[in-house]
Amino acid sequence: MDPLTHAVTGAAIGQSLVRRPLSPSLVLWLALLGMAPDLDYVLLFFSDIAYLRFHRWVTHSLLLLPLWSWLFYCLAPNRLRKQSPHLYLMIALVLLSHIVLDLATSFGTMIWSPLSDQRLSWDLLFIIDPLFTACLLMPMLLGLKLKRFRRHCSTIGLALAGLYLGMAAFHHQQAVQLAKKGRPDALEHAALPLPFSPFHWRLIAVRSESIEHAAVDLKPGWLDLSPMFPDTLVRRLGAGVDPIGSMHWHSLERLAGNRQVPDLPGLAFYLWFARFPVLLERSNDHVEYGDLRFGAGVPGSHAPFRLRITQSGASPQAWLIWREQRITPVPQD
Repeated sequence: MDPLTHAVTGAAIGQSLVRRPLSPSLVLWLALLGMAPDLDYVLLFFSDIAYLRFHRWVTHSLLLLPLWSWLFYCLAPNRLRKQSPHLYLMIALVLLSHIVLDLATSFGTMIWSPLSDQRLSWDLLFIIDPLFTACLLMPMLLGLKLKRFRRHCSTIGLALAGLYLGMAAFHHQQAVQLAKKGRPDALEHAALPLPFSPFHWRLIAVRSESIEHAAVDLKPGWLDLSPMFPDTLVRRLGAGVDPIGSMHWHSLERLAGNRQVPDLPGLAFYLWFARFPVLLERSNDHVEYGDLRFGAGVPGSHAPFRLRITQSGASPQAWLIWREQRITPVPQD
């Protein structure tokens, strides 16, 4: 999730655990703590490849959560520790909330690291969801005005966020069932959240040689923020949707599947990272793959995290394309 959502969640959890209003310094500490697991963004200063390999790794590990909680408790100033005898519990719950919110997105979180690098995701929320953030932020802002009811406002915000997640889980299952109904003979079915509305989903049906996808609006006109944004942005994010009765399925060639994976540089890394890897381009001098999870292959979208393998010299070279102006060489596997 975005940093603002993590920060507001951290502050709301802390305030909901105590009767009296927390001091501004402790609220700020908990808000910063809500964003702390994303300190691994520092990897971007080294390389995009290191970021993709290790973002949401040990800093997002459930196994290491007690260790990180103890570490941040030790780093907390004494004046903050004196404000609450339950500061360690606050810290643990705030860090846990970060992991849970990241699990709710589709990026993938390595919660069992360092024992496993498997990336898990619940596919419930788009990585930026203003409506979900508003469920937490609006009650918190109201609590600033109603000091006596600050704990109640924080609790209400957390409850609204929980209800929103429950609604997202319900509609996720509805979307998965639509995918199964539309493509019953597929090997795997999934539904990924799209931006601008909790009712917008990308249906995915995985076959042995291809991946089919369709974008659907489960409740046209309900809580749809897309009219507030330029059409170019909606297309760029691959967020155009159809009503249930007029869904259009599109097919993309699947990387791997039952066919033998070409022995090309970067493919082992990309197959580990990409969840729905598809072929985007193939020519005499290069081949390019993308991950449908990020909109690759969706007409009009500009998907990040694409892999391009060029054959311009004696041996092929792999490149990670974050965006057209940001291209990084991929080391040999």
